[in-house]
Amino acid sequence: MLKLTPNLRLLSKHDATNFTKFESVRFRRRKPISLGTAKSKLFKIPPRPSQSEEEKLELQRLHNNYRTQMKSLRYYFIVNHSAEFAEASEDPEESRRVFEEDLKRCTSINEKWNEKQREIREKAISKQQENDIIAALEKVELEKKKIKEMKENIEEIVRKEKEQSKTFITAENIDAAIEQALANPVDYNFALISSGEKILGRDNIPGRDKNKASMNQ
Repeated sequence: MLKLTPNLRLLSKHDATNFTKFESVRFRRRKPISLGTAKSKLFKIPPRPSQSEEEKLELQRLHNNYRTQMKSLRYYFIVNHSAEFAEASEDPEESRRVFEEDLKRCTSINEKWNEKQREIREKAISKQQENDIIAALEKVELEKKKIKEMKENIEEIVRKEKEQSKTFITAENIDAAIEQALANPVDYNFALISSGEKILGRDNIPGRDKNKASMNQ
């Protein structure tokens, strides 16, 4: 259904012929919430979703595997990372040194990842730029080809018009053209008779100047 926004309604009053001011949206009329539940659905109980025993067991198995793996990973990280700080936990300076070393190591890993992503990003941007340049050149060549074809068509039209201009009636040859037209009258009228004969002209006598025509024409 076609629906107008408030601003577009106001604009459409001034210019109803400009269809760019209309917005096509999906609209579905619904019952207002204030009316409540319909009487036909007041005591309707939706069916409870059923689940087969095999599906239930499979989902339970997947959940248990996921929970076991996550617990193992958490325990692994806790044990390995806590062991580095456990030895230096009594000495604050040693704890600080271990923390700074770990921070430097993490920063170094992060910088390597960033450098790798930067190289991938630069390659992608470079490839995209090359594709854009190729597409632009192809578009320019296509436009040149269209312009060339247009010029050729225009030149052909001009050439034909120049050839036809030789037979044009001008102020210099109008008298001769009138005399030629009067001396050679042309009558395009014709008649068909029941036998299929085509009689040309208004003043021709049947049987003297006639052409046979097929009845299927």
